[in-house]
Amino acid sequence: MLFKVLEIKSFKYIATLGVLSLLTITSCDAPRGERRVAGGSAESNLFGNPYGTTSGTTSSGTTTGSSTTGGDDTSGSITVPSEVSQCNWSSNGSTGFQSTGAHLSPNEDNASEGAYTLCQSSSNPLDIWLQVKNPITSEQLCLIPTYHSGTNSVYIGEPKCLYVRSNTTLYKISMIKNRSGFSTYPVTGVMVMRDKAYEYGAPFYQVILSPDAYIFCSQWLAQYGDPSYCIPFKSGGHYQYHQF
Repeated sequence: MLFKVLEIKSFKYIATLGVLSLLTITSCDAPRGERRVAGGSAESNLFGNPYGTTSGTTSSGTTTGSSTTGGDDTSGSITVPSEVSQCNWSSNGSTGFQSTGAHLSPNEDNASEGAYTLCQSSSNPLDIWLQVKNPITSEQLCLIPTYHSGTNSVYIGEPKCLYVRSNTTLYKISMIKNRSGFSTYPVTGVMVMRDKAYEYGAPFYQVILSPDAYIFCSQWLAQYGDPSYCIPFKSGGHYQYHQF
């Protein structure tokens, strides 16, 4: 059975050195858009939407690899492509967004200041469009495609990251479904995180990039049925989980 609730188990035989080695591998220096994620079974959805809600001439940036092509619009005028006209967009960069999330606010502590719109293209479900109220320029913003069923979810592809420099630009990010064994599943949501390092408690006991922490906890859960790494990731709240 693909989706199931998993119980916390103790793995006393797992050496600390082995854990740190795995974390080092996960945190390699390969460009974010070129990273590949391992296969495995589905994990229990421990995440939800912390501190926010999800619901609905501009240049569009298209994410390729770890960079974004296409300029940022500063004219203040917004043209919404027909493929995402079903979603709510901000015409002025300040109001009219579809969702909120504290992680996307300047200090990661104010849901209304983290307002955003994420919309799945009606013509190509792998294309996700993004607009944010407050630009994020100190680090890239990463999106990881997910599939969910009921209250459970699983990631199905690698992170795609970009700099979000304008609140009047609709950014187009093309997802890749390349997790072994999950390529046939549709994209029904995305995990959104700053490509930023945070200190995570036990059993991480170290500072690690948030996307890497998420992927590691998911892989550990899939391999061992142990969600202990996902618990500090969730409690940290350094993410926004968005379902379409």
